[in-house]
Amino acid sequence: MPPRTTVAARVARAVEGEGYICPSCLFTNRTRTQQLQQQQPQRLNHSRTTTATRPHIFGTAQSPITTESQQEKLRRHDSFAQRTRSYASLASSTAINAPTSIPESLKPLYQALQQLEKSSTSSYIDLARLQLALRSLESEDPVIRIAFLGLGEKGEKAARRLVRVLLADALSDGVEKWEKQILEGDGTGTLLVRYGEEVEDVGVSGGVNAGRGRELRVPSPLLRKADVEILITGLNAAKSASQDGVPEEERLREWEDSLLVPALTIPGAGGRVGFVRYPVHKTIVVAEGVSGAVELGRMPRKLDRNGVIQSAVSLPLRTDGTTETGTQDVHVVDIGLAEHALGLFRENRANGAVFSREWQASKVGTVVTWLSESSKTGEEEKALKPAVKDLLDSLLHRTETAVQAADETALDIYEAQSAPSSKRSDLQQAVATWSKDAHHDLQTNLSTAFLGPAWKRTVWWRLFWRIDEVSISASDVLRRGWLLEAEQNLAFLSGRLLEAGVATENQLRGVSQPVEEEGKAPEAASSATTGKTLLDERTEKEMEDYDAVQQGVLKDGRPETVAELMQLPPLLSKIREETGLNALFNPPWPQTVNLAREQILHEMVPNLHAKAQRLMLASLSTMGGSSTLAAWLWVASGGVALYESGAIAAFGFVWALRSLQKKYGKEREMFAGTVREDARRVLADIEGRMLRLVKDGGRAVLRVDDQKEREEAKRTLEAVRAVLEKVGKADN
Repeated sequence: MPPRTTVAARVARAVEGEGYICPSCLFTNRTRTQQLQQQQPQRLNHSRTTTATRPHIFGTAQSPITTESQQEKLRRHDSFAQRTRSYASLASSTAINAPTSIPESLKPLYQALQQLEKSSTSSYIDLARLQLALRSLESEDPVIRIAFLGLGEKGEKAARRLVRVLLADALSDGVEKWEKQILEGDGTGTLLVRYGEEVEDVGVSGGVNAGRGRELRVPSPLLRKADVEILITGLNAAKSASQDGVPEEERLREWEDSLLVPALTIPGAGGRVGFVRYPVHKTIVVAEGVSGAVELGRMPRKLDRNGVIQSAVSLPLRTDGTTETGTQDVHVVDIGLAEHALGLFRENRANGAVFSREWQASKVGTVVTWLSESSKTGEEEKALKPAVKDLLDSLLHRTETAVQAADETALDIYEAQSAPSSKRSDLQQAVATWSKDAHHDLQTNLSTAFLGPAWKRTVWWRLFWRIDEVSISASDVLRRGWLLEAEQNLAFLSGRLLEAGVATENQLRGVSQPVEEEGKAPEAASSATTGKTLLDERTEKEMEDYDAVQQGVLKDGRPETVAELMQLPPLLSKIREETGLNALFNPPWPQTVNLAREQILHEMVPNLHAKAQRLMLASLSTMGGSSTLAAWLWVASGGVALYESGAIAAFGFVWALRSLQKKYGKEREMFAGTVREDARRVLADIEGRMLRLVKDGGRAVLRVDDQKEREEAKRTLEAVRAVLEKVGKADN
């Protein structure tokens, strides 16, 4: 409901003569009066109409009002109802205790529909049709609004002629005034025809010749009996031609919107023209002639949903009744033949037989039946009318389709922005191939390196004069045979992942993170993959300061000094000394192999060297102790125990060398086994992380809020559908 303007604004608008028209109040300035009249006990006075029903259609006649006093009573009753409505309108419809007349049996359904408007479903539902559905539930006997939309150049004229024939009284003495008013408005705008005891023309701006949005009240028995109101307007015939290439589902939705919620033109300030969406319960598209039938054929064939949308084409028909009447979805009528029959019967009642024959041949009665079926409620008086049921079913179905289409659109966008599954399959195969080749590289090259001359220079008997070669030879073995080919192939594999879009450079660098960092928060993980994951936090800060120096200005805005310009060599030397890494080397591929190799070089190789030194010192100590003991025995014996002294010294030498050989050999074997095991662990870790990138990387991020909104909309629609089915079962 639009907000109410202040009194000053309304007075200023009236003085300036803007001619403002509230869109939501179009055709509703007299609706409340009509509903109050239909709900009052005085509705029984409708039987005393001034016209009689047409024979062969309704079959009953009504006694006319012949006294002026009774007409005066009706006028006084109308004025009283208007005063009552003006007083009742002082209560806001949005208040907590707003005045309503919702039947008790329909309150659960009414509240469920209100929940659609308040929940996230409002983004997908047609609010105009929802408001019409809510108004239809506010009364046990709602008025059904049916649109007659003229298609093509002569469509609107044919629609007005068809409505005039349907509402005309054959027993009247001639063409009535309201019949001329219906016909004379051809091409000038929209016309809303409602039931009224007296003929009344209500223009939007207060004048009869407003030109757009006219409302006409006529005492038609069909409108009273069927309890309907008819909206007559034109339909853009060029829509069907302008939608070539549009998907069928989208084209169908656009057509349903234009047919079930037609856009009406209204005059605005300064001579401008505005548009107002005016929802209806049902729609019938009217066309005339062969050209109209062609335009009708361009419309989508799946528009009909439970009879909510129908079509009628006016073509010449034979009076013998042998002409085919078309399909179930299209009513083929002869409006000219019906008009001729109506004119003959009004001229002379003796033409009743001709009137009956031509009327039946015109097939206009099928449209009358379609209108009447919209308000039939069966034996249950408080049951929902078929048109209201169809409106609710169509509204829910359309909303469910919109939610499903939103899901499909989000999924399509997700798949379009994500790497295709075929590429992922190829990359998974490439990762598996790399892992296989890397393990083969480990098995062959590293084994060859351990059997080579470099590793042989670390044997135990060379420790006494070349112990420094332990670290040199071990480092040489690692740098020449520890996963060199696997590291090179990993760089090429990373390029393929980067090219396929399943990973970024920072994500590939992030593969080098330790496993324990995977469980960190997203913020920590993102900060750890900013491109300098090889360094610790303190070193990264120093490198950031150096980058600021290289750019010519530090973070605090001051220029660099000479000392700061000269800080690079010491900084890089310190990083190389502490971590063994080149801080300037930051390629866009995982550095896991390089990091693991540097870790072995800076931890395991020095440990092996230190153990070799300890074992050699232990053996030298043993040999020195045994030699000292042998010398003391020889001196103490006065040179007699020479052989015994030699035996003790020899035993010490043999024991020390054997212990050195055994323990140092075991350390060498443990070193080689640890190196191999670390290589396997590194390969398995890289393979797992690369496969995880291939599987989960390069995917668009689904908006969780939108997904939750669609899930909530689905649950709300299911709840409303359950309430509607419950009301339908109660009606049956």
